Amino acid sequence: MKKRRANKTVVITGCTSGIGKALCELYRASGDTVIGMARTADGADVSVDVTDSSALREAVRSVGEKYGRIDTVIACAGGGLSGATELLPLEEIQKQIDLNFTGALETVRAALEYMDKGGTAVFISSACALFALPYRATYCASKAAVNMAAFGLYMELKKSGIRVTSICPGDIKTGFTANRVKYSDGGTRYGNAPKASADKIDGRENKRMALAPAAKRIYKYCEKCRKPLYIVGAKYRFLNFLRHVLPQKLFLDVTAKLF
Repeated sequence: MKKRRANKTVVITGCTSGIGKALCELYRASGDTVIGMARTADGADVSVDVTDSSALREAVRSVGEKYGRIDTVIACAGGGLSGATELLPLEEIQKQIDLNFTGALETVRAALEYMDKGGTAVFISSACALFALPYRATYCASKAAVNMAAFGLYMELKKSGIRVTSICPGDIKTGFTANRVKYSDGGTRYGNAPKASADKIDGRENKRMALAPAAKRIYKYCEKCRKPLYIVGAKYRFLNFLRHVLPQKLFLDVTAKLF
């Protein structure tokens, strides 16, 4: 007889939409105690902005003290930004870093205080962490930073028996594209290119992975957590393979033409 899986206390940020919401549903269906966190109170168990470090730590502390432990933390909150890197307002770049990188790292760091051997820390990163895209350089950089933080924690926490992984999904049919902050002004140097690039990416909505099967795959990786990195989507695993075997210049030049 298969041994019954023990119920866990699971903290998930970005819980009101997309991957975060789907993961909350999957964990609850497994009988786990799920505490979903998001900026808006509607649909969240705890309303908190992950870019507000003190509020975030207080929210995680309240969960840790109430339940006595945190078994799994999934840093899923994030957002997108597109535009000519040279022309993006600095405050928008900082917001992107604060949300995608610092917010994710602070979520995990706060949860670790209530995590013991057997615990799991998951960063929901992006396939864009693996290879840069034109006019989305800041987003790619913020997610690449997430991967590096995950890899560092993977090594630091290995002896403590706490597993750490970064999961890099490719494009999934969620509200992420519609909610991306977009700057179309290309000035004299870039012209219409930033807008054309964004329109091309947005026009592929029907080719994105369906949310339900992608979320189930991500859930499976969260549960397994045997490797420091998982890539969701065969196409993106293949692109990651090409990134390693092709000369860097060739890979970037081809990517530039595609996007």
